[in-house]
Amino acid sequence: MIGYTTVATRDDALILAKGLVDNRLAACVQIEGPILSVYTWNGVSEQTQEFRLCIKFLASSAQATETYFLKHRSYETPEWITVRAENVSEKYLSWVKASSSN
Repeated sequence: MIGYTTVATRDDALILAKGLVDNRLAACVQIEGPILSVYTWNGVSEQTQEFRLCIKFLASSAQATETYFLKHRSYETPEWITVRAENVSEKYLSWVKASSSN
């Protein structure tokens, strides 16, 4: 599985990434940014600098990963989008399994 979210600061991104990896919920978290997000919030057009996280985890830990994320989120309405990785090399998948708790 791959989860995507954004946070306001690099420090927020590092704290969330380290927590997910240290708790063996994710095998790897990549931090990208800063990026510019353009969106409407409470009827107002906004532009905000954010950092995007790409979180790699096993489907068997999807609920625990989401629960951890929601408990440690920094936004009132956080982005949490997950997709199933359809094609994953066996070697990489073996590493993800070895690096995760489930």
